[in-house]
Amino acid sequence: MNLQLLPLTVWAQVAYGTARERVVDAWAHRTDDDGVDEAVTKMIWLAVGIVVAIAATAFLMSTFETARDNVPDPVAP
Repeated sequence: MNLQLLPLTVWAQVAYGTARERVVDAWAHRTDDDGVDEAVTKMIWLAVGIVVAIAATAFLMSTFETARDNVPDPVAP
């Protein structure tokens, strides 16, 4: 290996090792959910999902009702 590239190679290897270690540590920290009650969290997300679904349904129904009211009645030729 060229002596000019050796420090660059060492730096890249150290940076890769440090980045990999940080990613593994962050992943382990993220998956470790001690102290979080999953049942309550799941119920909150379920309630939010239901509210969003109801709001989306109401919006779509009002949009379709408005569109239906704007269509003229067919007239015989």
